[in-house]
Amino acid sequence: MSDMRDLSLAELRRNYLADSTTGMPIGGFIAWAALALVSWQMGDAMPAWIAFTAAAAPFPLSILIDKIRGAPGLTTQSNKNPLTQLFMQFIFVIMLLIPLVIFAAQTAKSLDLLILGLAIFAGMIWVPHGWAANDRAGLIHFILRAVLCYAAYLFAPEPHKGAAIAGAAALTYVYAIWAMKKPGDAR
Repeated sequence: MSDMRDLSLAELRRNYLADSTTGMPIGGFIAWAALALVSWQMGDAMPAWIAFTAAAAPFPLSILIDKIRGAPGLTTQSNKNPLTQLFMQFIFVIMLLIPLVIFAAQTAKSLDLLILGLAIFAGMIWVPHGWAANDRAGLIHFILRAVLCYAAYLFAPEPHKGAAIAGAAALTYVYAIWAMKKPGDAR
């Protein structure tokens, strides 16, 4: 590949999509479905670190899934793409927002609020991914996730509210697996 600075936005988007992973929504589904199950079983007795683990797990799980499938995953060349750099920087932005969720959950003494905030903030990563891949499914995934998680928070019965929120987040990954553009779609 040539110097990334010389490529058009359309070429950068094609390269980003070609180098992207289909392992991310699979990893996300595994992590959030596991959180839903653990939260269902443990309720408010669940340690908060489990929710943090679920929110952080999709990215490393996607790397593992890529390795198992023999996919290249992130490469030195793909890391030079400014759209990949934007995606990675947005992960850092989300990390900077997480203390807000922690403070709110501590003040309210609510594990459910922690799960809700983590689910919505972690889902924000689909917005820059979708834009970089020129794929509306990223924004739709985030909107669907926010609406379903808020609905679970507002309407699920109290002992299972956290599990319902995590389950809603997991469900949105089914949409992402089905709808998002695949690396082979890069043209």
